[in-house]
Formats: sequence, structure tokens, C-alpha cells
Amino acid sequence: MKLAKTIVLLLCLIGTAGGALGGFCIPPPRSAARTPRLATSVLTPTTPRPSLDWRARGAVTPVMFQGQIGSCWAISSVGAIEGLHKIQTGRLVRLSSQQIFDCSNKSMADSDLKAFDWVVRNGGVASEETYPYVGRVQDCKREKLHMISASIRRYKMDIRDELDLLVAVSYKPVSVRMWLDPPSFYKYTGGIFTGPCGKEAHGMLLVGYGALADGREYWILKNSYGVHWGDQGYFYVKRGAYHLPGLCGLAFLVAEPE
Repeated sequence: MKLAKTIVLLLCLIGTAGGALGGFCIPPPRSAARTPRLATSVLTPTTPRPSLDWRARGAVTPVMFQGQIGSCWAISSVGAIEGLHKIQTGRLVRLSSQQIFDCSNKSMADSDLKAFDWVVRNGGVASEETYPYVGRVQDCKREKLHMISASIRRYKMDIRDELDLLVAVSYKPVSVRMWLDPPSFYKYTGGIFTGPCGKEAHGMLLVGYGALADGREYWILKNSYGVHWGDQGYFYVKRGAYHLPGLCGLAFLVAEPE
């Protein structure tokens, strides 16, 4: 299983090589439309399996706009830590994705893993207020490395399929990647996404799941293109292929902070 995942990951890396800021992120186009069409029906699930939305439990910070740098992996990783911190302490604190981007790994390959590695090694991450997001490449502000607002002990990677992912997100929000087709992804304005998939990998925060009255199951993902993209900044994705790594590889590489 690990060998197969490694081979597929290498193929994805070859297909998406894009320099220092390419690969594992899809910055939104500068000309992206700013008028959303809301898919309100997605927000009223009825299903025998319990639904879950970490937003309703106060464990998700507001949607960010990443700008023209490939920082999705840092934003989704810090979102997972924010959720865990809220669950453990009862306090929701906006944490610094810019610090993770500046200080851990700008090369993008295995970026979310290096993000969590860095947070563990550094003893934690600063708050957004201490180290604000600027949306550009800059040097690590080393004088702020000791200004810790949240920490994790470790992270794990043992998700094998959507059923495992369902169990994981039942406990906390988790950072995931999807391999997407940029033109169709940019145009998403609501509803349950069913494809097409592509060769560009993009990191997002998985914050819940549910189902519609007609039985269609979905995941809820927080994107980093601002509130005017998708369904108020969120992405609803088809769920249910439990023997597979999910639509567009959703359950393929998942790291859970602890």
C-alpha cells in the first residue's frame, strides 16, 4: 500500500512540477469571478449516518484568501491545528499560516507533512495577530519563533480510505489534498462536486460531512480563495466510495495533528 501511494505521488509530482511555488497548490486566477451562487440545499442534510460540521461547534476560523502564492498547504495545516486547539482547550485562536509558510518549507513537496514537522520541532506556532498573513514570499521572522500560541505533540498518517477519513474528522478537522482540474475547480459555485479531477494538487481543510435528502453524501471542505469563491468559501465534494481513496484522491494523503 505504501509503495503504491509513493508511486502515484511521484507521478503527481512529475505532472505538477511548477517551481518553488508550483505543485501542491493552485493559486486562484487573478480574474476569478467574485459573485458566488450559494448551494443552500447542501446545508440541510438528512441521513441515517450522523452528520458533523465543525463550524457549528466553533472549531473553524474564518475563510482566508491566499492570494497569488501557493500557500494552501500552510493554511490547511494551520486550520487543523486551530481546530485541535479549540477542542483541547475550548479556545479558538487564529494561528499564523504565514509563519508556517515562511519558516517550514517553500518548496511545496510533502509540504503539509513538513508543516507539522516544523510545528513539532519549533514547539508550536504563533498567532495570526503576532505573525500576520501578507500573501507573499518573505524570510522567516526568527525573532518570533518563540511566540507560541498553540502546539502539537506529533502527527500521524494512517488514513487508508474514506471510511478511515470519516472516523478521523469525527474527532477533529483534518488537512487533506485533492488532485483537481484548475478550470473546473475555479468555476465551482456550489452544489456537490463530482469532478472532473486533474493533475494539480490543492490543500484544503476538511471540516465535516453530511448527506442530502436524496441520499447523496458529501464532504465539507474549507478552501483558501476567500468567501466569494464557491459556497461562501467552502467546497462540497461527493462522498461514499469507501473502498477507494475518495474523489480526486481526497483520502489519499491525510496528516492528522495530535
